[in-house]
Amino acid sequence: MSELHKPGPPEPHDPSQPTARYQRYLEPGELEELNRLRAWREQQEHEDAQRRAHEHQRELALQEQQRRIAEQQRQLHAQQAQQFAAPQYPPPPQYAPIQQVTVHTTQRADCPHLLHFVLTLISCGLWLPIWIIHAIVVASR
Repeated sequence: MSELHKPGPPEPHDPSQPTARYQRYLEPGELEELNRLRAWREQQEHEDAQRRAHEHQRELALQEQQRRIAEQQRQLHAQQAQQFAAPQYPPPPQYAPIQQVTVHTTQRADCPHLLHFVLTLISCGLWLPIWIIHAIVVASR
């Protein structure tokens, strides 16, 4: 055997590099195609990272907005609670003592003439004697 192919300790294997069993020479144009694919993949990864960063910024902005709204609501609630908690009413005005007044009136029992008139019309005059008797009784009181 020649000195170049001496068996020695195996070299550590890097999983990102192809092993000797799978290595081959590249055809013309394959290297350019592989470079284009690698550049496309890197561009896609870069765009994904930018999109994730943009979404993260939007999420942070939304959280900040929600925090500000919650703080405003707490302040408004505190103002309303302070405003409506214990209203301070002015003391009632002092009035002069009330004097009791008694009014005596004489109540006169009236005869419901309108009712008697309507009943007389409905009954074609048959109610008229009752009306006359009732008016005399009420007037004598």
